[in-house]
Amino acid sequence: MAVSRGRPAFATDDWMQEQQLRAEAEAEGWRRMRQKFVRPEPALPTPARVIAAAVEADPHRTGSAILKAVVRFLIAAFAAYLAWIAGTDARFGEFDIWMATGSTFAVILALSMFGPARGFVHAAAETMRWLLLIGIGFGATWLAFNWAG
Repeated sequence: MAVSRGRPAFATDDWMQEQQLRAEAEAEGWRRMRQKFVRPEPALPTPARVIAAAVEADPHRTGSAILKAVVRFLIAAFAAYLAWIAGTDARFGEFDIWMATGSTFAVILALSMFGPARGFVHAAAETMRWLLLIGIGFGATWLAFNWAG
């Protein structure tokens, strides 16, 4: 059998041009579809905007929400404890003492979310965070040096 010295029928110039045109048409279709359905990517902030945002950051929106909640709870619990002491010292009835204690807890918890108390809560939460970190560091150091006994 003699093998012809030319290109096979599927690799002719016409066939290759047709494949090229099909690929370009498909790529154009995909490009149009991406432009139609994909949201534009947000522009990256400039370094000046990042620095300005860091300077103008609201301290009440930063920090741990859990630590702030714990601080608010502790403040309200301490105020409720003072109300309980005042109620027992004034010889209120048991129901009156519980009502004073509960209402004091609720009111102080609500008031700690407004005004100057909000700034105090943020400062106390930051202080608590650093005290926890320092305490964990000292505890880990103590365990490292005293583990073997």
